[in-house]
Amino acid sequence: MDIYRVYYFSLVIQGCISLGLAAWLWAKAPHQSGIKPLALFCVGIGFWALGQLGMHLGGDSVAALGKRLVNCGPINAVFFLHFVFRFLQRDRPRQMLGIYVLGIATLLLVQVLDMGMLAPWLGFERYYFFPVWGAIPGVVVTSISIWAYLLLLAAWPKAAPKQRGKILAIWFAGVWGSGASLMFLNASLGIDIFPYSVILLPGYALLLVFGILRYDLMVVNLWANRLLAWLVLTAITVALASLLLSVAARTGFASLAAVPLWQLWLLGTAMLGVMLVLEGPSRRAIERLVFPGAHLEAGVLADWRVRLDGASSWHDLEQIAASTLGAHLRQPMRVVLGAARPAGDGKPGLHCHLGPRKDGEAAHWRTDLMEWEGATPSVTRVGEVFGALLAAAAARLDQLLRYAEHEKERLKQAHLLELGGLAATVAHELRNPLNIISMAAVMSPPETRAEIRAQIERADHLIQDLLSYSGEVRLNPQRVAVAELVQRVAAGHPLQAIELDVDAALCLHIDPMRGEQILGNLIGNAMAMLRGRPDPRILVDAEAQADGRVLLRVCDNGPGVPADLAADLFQPFTTRRPGGTGLGLAIVRRLVEAHGGTVRLGQRAGWNCCFELLLPGMP
Repeated sequence: MDIYRVYYFSLVIQGCISLGLAAWLWAKAPHQSGIKPLALFCVGIGFWALGQLGMHLGGDSVAALGKRLVNCGPINAVFFLHFVFRFLQRDRPRQMLGIYVLGIATLLLVQVLDMGMLAPWLGFERYYFFPVWGAIPGVVVTSISIWAYLLLLAAWPKAAPKQRGKILAIWFAGVWGSGASLMFLNASLGIDIFPYSVILLPGYALLLVFGILRYDLMVVNLWANRLLAWLVLTAITVALASLLLSVAARTGFASLAAVPLWQLWLLGTAMLGVMLVLEGPSRRAIERLVFPGAHLEAGVLADWRVRLDGASSWHDLEQIAASTLGAHLRQPMRVVLGAARPAGDGKPGLHCHLGPRKDGEAAHWRTDLMEWEGATPSVTRVGEVFGALLAAAAARLDQLLRYAEHEKERLKQAHLLELGGLAATVAHELRNPLNIISMAAVMSPPETRAEIRAQIERADHLIQDLLSYSGEVRLNPQRVAVAELVQRVAAGHPLQAIELDVDAALCLHIDPMRGEQILGNLIGNAMAMLRGRPDPRILVDAEAQADGRVLLRVCDNGPGVPADLAADLFQPFTTRRPGGTGLGLAIVRRLVEAHGGTVRLGQRAGWNCCFELLLPGMP
C-alpha cells in the first residue's frame, strides 16, 4: 500500500470531517456555551488539512494558497482559547480582545513576511519547512495553547463530575492532536522520518467535539455510534478486500488481482457509506408497509386521550381501547382490564391492572404488553405509549367511579337521616292515638280487644323497624364469640330448637348489640316462615375464611324464597312473611354493610333457604 496515498487520504478525511463538524455545530448547537469558537476552531483545522493538500498536490498558485492556509495557526489557537474561556464561563472581554489582537498581529506578521518555505523532502514534491526565526509564531501558538490547558487544569478540582468528564475529554483530544501533528515538524528539525502520526489527525476534531457534547446532546452519541459502526465495517472491508486479492492472484483472476487495494477499499467504503445513508429511510419505509401505524403522528396522542377519557364504565373502556389501538395498527387487538392476567392465545393485546403496592407508595394502574414478542421496536413503542394512556384513563375512571359511589352513599345517608327524622316525628304522632285507641277498647268485647291489641302491636312493630332502618348506625366493635352470640339470640326463642355448628374459638369483631339484632332478625324471619310445618329446623353455622373474615349462615327448611322476590329481597318493604313489615332484611343488610361485610341469599344442600353473611373476624 502506498503510504503517501494514505497520508493524502487522511488529510482529505480530516478536512471533510472538520468542516462538516463546524457546520453541524453552528446549526445544531448554537446555544451551547462556547460552541461558536469551537466551530471556528474546527474550520481552522479543516483549512490546515486542505492547505496541506494544496501544497502537496496542487500547482504553484494552489501550493502558495495552501501555505497561507497552514500559516493561519495563530488565529486558530486564539479560537481554542476563546472556547475554553466560554466553556469555563469566564467573562473576560478585555482579556479576550487583547488575545485576538495578538493572534491577528501574529497572523499578519506570518503572512506579510512569508514565513516558511516549500521544498522537496523524502517522497514529497513540496513540504513545509520552518526557518529558525519562524519559531516566533510557533511560540505564540504554543503559549496560547498551554494557557488554555492550564485554565482547564485549574478548573478541575472544583468542577462537577459532568464538567470533569468534559475537561478530561478536552485534555485527551489535545494530547491526541499534539501527538498526531508532532511528526509534521520532522522536516524542519532535520529528521528524515516519514510523518506517520499525521495520519491519525482526522480523529482529533471528532474526539474533541464528542467529548464536550456527549453529555449535552443525545444526537452526538447517535452519530458517534454510527461512526464507530462505519469504522468497524471499513476495517472488515479492507480485510475482505485483501483476502479477495490474495485468493484472486492464486486462482487465475489476474485482472482482479491487478486492481490496487486502495481502489477496492475506496469502492467498498463508498458502497458502505451509501448503504449506511439509505439504511434508515429504507427500513422506515418497509416498516410502514409491514407494520402500518408504527409511527405516532401529531394529534394521535390527543385523539387517543379524548377517546379513552370518554369511557363511562370498565366495559366501555375495554371496547374503546381495543378498537382504537386495533384501528391504528390495522390488526385486531384485545384489551383486558382487571387483576387476572388472561391466558395467551397468540394475539397481541394489553393487560391493564392495578399494580401491587410498594413500600411507601400507593398502588397505581399499569399496563403490560401481551404477545408482542414479534413486534419491531417502533411498534412496541406505540403499544407502550398507548398502554401509558390507557393506565392513566383507567386511574381516572376508577377515581370517578369511586367518587360516584361515595356520592351515592352520601346521598343515601342523607336520605336516611331525613327519613329518620320524619319517622321519629311520625312515631311520636302515631303512638299517642294508638294509646288512646287501646284505652278506649277496654270496654269492648274480648274478641274485639284482642284484635285491636294485635293491630296496635303490629303498628308499633312497624314504627320500631322504621326507626331502626332510618336511624344513624353507631358501632362499638368488640371481640364477640360466635357461639355465645348465637346462644344469646336462641335463648329468646325457647320453643324453637336451633342447630349450632360453630367452633367455640371462632370470634367476630363487631358491635355485640348490632350482632344480636342481625341474628335476631334472621332467626325471627325463619321462625315466621316455619309456622305450621311439622318438622321446623333452623341451622346456624360459621367458618373462618382465608382473608380473615367469618362466613356465617342462617338456614331453614321453610318454603324458601320465591324467584320473583329474590332480586329485591333486601330492599325496604319487600317481604315474604305474612304480616311482615318488609324492613327486617333491609335492616340486616344496612347493619352488615356498616360493619364492612356483605349479606346475600345463598344455597346449601338440604335447606330451602339460607342467608350467608361475611363479617369481619378478629384482626
